[in-house]
Amino acid sequence: MAIDMETATIFSVGFYNKIPTGALLLVSDQPMIPEGVKTEDSDKKVTKDYVERHLKVGIESLNNLINNHITVKHLLF
Repeated sequence: MAIDMETATIFSVGFYNKIPTGALLLVSDQPMIPEGVKTEDSDKKVTKDYVERHLKVGIESLNNLINNHITVKHLLF
């Protein structure tokens, strides 16, 4: 598994500017195998089957952090 370039950019900029940053990615393709290449049909299926649950997980995670006064701190190297 890997992280996409756009998300890596967001994390790099957030880290540099000391802005807490997080991401919840819904990976719907595996382009290294023929049956894993995203098609219009497979994208529609992923959207129908997983997007609502994915958004709920993200919202519940943020609410959990807020309600428990938890902060995410940057790692220093």
